[in-house]
Amino acid sequence: MAALKRNLIFVLAAIITGLVSIAFGIGVVRATALFQNVTAQRGWIVFLLCPAGLALIVYLTRQVFPGAQGSGIPQAMAGLQMQDSADVDSVLSLRIAVGKFLLTLIGFATGASIGKEGPTVQIGCAAMNICGRMGLERTHALQRLLILAGGAAGITCAFNAPVAGIIFAIEEMARSFDDRQVRSIILAAFASGITLLFVLGYQPYFGFSHAVLRLDWIWLLIPVCAVIGGLAGGLFAQILVTPWKFLPGAVNRLAQKRPVVFAAFCGLVLAAIGYASHGMVFDASYANARDAMVSGVLPPVDFGPLKFLATLVSYLSGIPGGIFAPSLAVGVGVGTAFVHLLPGLPVAGFAMVGMAGYFAGVVQSPLTAAVIVIEMTSDPSMSVPVGIAAILGTMASRLVCKEPVYHAMSHQFLRVVENRPMPKPNTVEPAPAAEH
Repeated sequence: MAALKRNLIFVLAAIITGLVSIAFGIGVVRATALFQNVTAQRGWIVFLLCPAGLALIVYLTRQVFPGAQGSGIPQAMAGLQMQDSADVDSVLSLRIAVGKFLLTLIGFATGASIGKEGPTVQIGCAAMNICGRMGLERTHALQRLLILAGGAAGITCAFNAPVAGIIFAIEEMARSFDDRQVRSIILAAFASGITLLFVLGYQPYFGFSHAVLRLDWIWLLIPVCAVIGGLAGGLFAQILVTPWKFLPGAVNRLAQKRPVVFAAFCGLVLAAIGYASHGMVFDASYANARDAMVSGVLPPVDFGPLKFLATLVSYLSGIPGGIFAPSLAVGVGVGTAFVHLLPGLPVAGFAMVGMAGYFAGVVQSPLTAAVIVIEMTSDPSMSVPVGIAAILGTMASRLVCKEPVYHAMSHQFLRVVENRPMPKPNTVEPAPAAEH
């Protein structure tokens, strides 16, 4: 009877996550469209909108919604290690879920290069944590299980990809396989996935791709593309983990002492990058990535580097927002750069290879990266090259970034929540934001 009650609560929380994710997705589309409409005829306005928007978001994050900053996945993973349920509630609460939802939408409306995936994971974990209070004994084992199930439901909803949600929870969050946990993870993933299916129908994240890589010499380029993508992804991850090593001292001091002013500065840099790209790198750049993979539309050669910088600046500003979707877009830029060098290469095929290599380099979870890319394009014919790219991208990334980015950042966040001293000043997850 207890197991039945627990499973019903898991299903309820997964359905709630699915419904909230649908509303979140609609909000993201409308916020993105609003930004595009406002800036379409007045491109210069980004130099006002981006700084003001990012500064406002950071102010609200620190004053009203502390704990909502960043991706949301580090907070969820920190929750896995917390013994005290009160600490878990401090990072996976209704207040933080509401803040994550609203502030991420403001980020999209002001052009930040962010994604909805990390926030959806934190919202899913918060939903599980809240529903877990409904008559269940709050043991540490149950607490972990709720968070893992919430993570699976979150990724499932973000990408409409239940298998990717299951793999993410096992490989990236739990880093272990426990058959007792897996049953609950699968239940949550498919309950949330069925919710999306009933409401939206079957819609792969990027639509239906028909990429082909013919069996000839171009396969020799797959390892090259994967390694370059992995190194770039590892560099991106390392900057997020230890930004003080890469930023000038004056910028670091500004981030620590005047975080709202620093966010405005980041917004100004973002505006300059976006203006130089003719608007292509604002928001998640979903349309550019989709067009490359589904329609074979070749993005400009500088799309990848500019998207890399725009995402970096957006995240370091301290606003809520994920890095999944922007990282996928950067990966498309890495892969399609080879098409610029060697015209005639298949755009869609190399977009997928570059995406898998770079994304695996960022998260250092090759199975998760490969499954996400395959499932969100509904193109199993690319399984082998995408799998190769994900493995090589992860291996290359570890030469640059020794610890997976989400694990390193979860440790930083855990120190903040538990009032332990940080080893270095950090601009990625500002300590005061989780304290006040």
